[in-house]
Amino acid sequence: MQFNPSSVVVMDVEGRIRSLNANAQRLLSTTEAQAIGRPYTDVFGPSLSQRVFSLLLKSGASNEIKAIEASLPDGRRAKLRATAGPLRDEFGAVSGVVFVADEDTSSPRLEQLAEREARLRGALKRYLGDTVAGMVDARPSFIDVGGQTQTVTVLHADVRGYTTLAEDLAPEKVVSLLLRYHGAAAKAIRAAGGCIDRFAGDAILALWNAPEPQGDHVRHALDGALALQSAAREAGTELGYGVGVHTGEAMVGNLGSNEYQNFTAIGDTVNVAARLQGHAKVGEIICSAAVLAAAGSGIRATSLGSLELKGRRAPVEAFRVEGTA
Repeated sequence: MQFNPSSVVVMDVEGRIRSLNANAQRLLSTTEAQAIGRPYTDVFGPSLSQRVFSLLLKSGASNEIKAIEASLPDGRRAKLRATAGPLRDEFGAVSGVVFVADEDTSSPRLEQLAEREARLRGALKRYLGDTVAGMVDARPSFIDVGGQTQTVTVLHADVRGYTTLAEDLAPEKVVSLLLRYHGAAAKAIRAAGGCIDRFAGDAILALWNAPEPQGDHVRHALDGALALQSAAREAGTELGYGVGVHTGEAMVGNLGSNEYQNFTAIGDTVNVAARLQGHAKVGEIICSAAVLAAAGSGIRATSLGSLELKGRRAPVEAFRVEGTA
């Protein structure tokens, strides 16, 4: 079968459209501005909405792809291979619904199937990052649930003033802003060798020395933090990040269950990075003494003394990172 590029629509738990890619806009004869915030039943039209609802009722752990036929909003009849299922946050709670469809447009051709496979691999990289996606592709056993204790350097970045901004702006404007800033931040982190663990709304968690070993991972993480702040300033003046960096042991791997899992790190090291971030003002990077000691020479930093971190008995010696010599 020959397929057009995948159409992807993300909805919230109430069925309102949160985002849709360019292919979905073409399939549904709509635009992002027209669709976001509206019920999917209005945007999909009665015929396709009914098919999507049926997919949701039948969706389970397998997220099986079904062949469906439906009338599109422009009146055209289309054959689709589609799936729909729940989106879950890092705690496993349902946070929305995703609908993915490929339109069947012609007969089988090997080159078209190769293009589709390349497209799916590209999507995997966007969701997991190059490093994790590469390991999933190269080592099928990597997707098994489990983890190991290892030394990692953790960066936690959080947007300042996000709650106030979200209150004052329309949801689509907030999403557009976050996409711009998170896009710039993610590019800076990956250029410094970081593996993005996850985006949690306005926060970013990134790892160094995982999933694969990295030399000088602490220094690379500080370079990534500085690059992130520089990229955020170039992205605009509406938002800014507070950043925390810590290094130490954590449990790293595919954590969760056989039905739901994600590559992540957990433990005190991750918590400390998040708490240090909580002390950082907009545009600031705060690291632990352990990070500064392991990063080597040439880091300009100002001592902040021992910081009391929420939920942790022992204080942490902390420094504000100013730059590199």
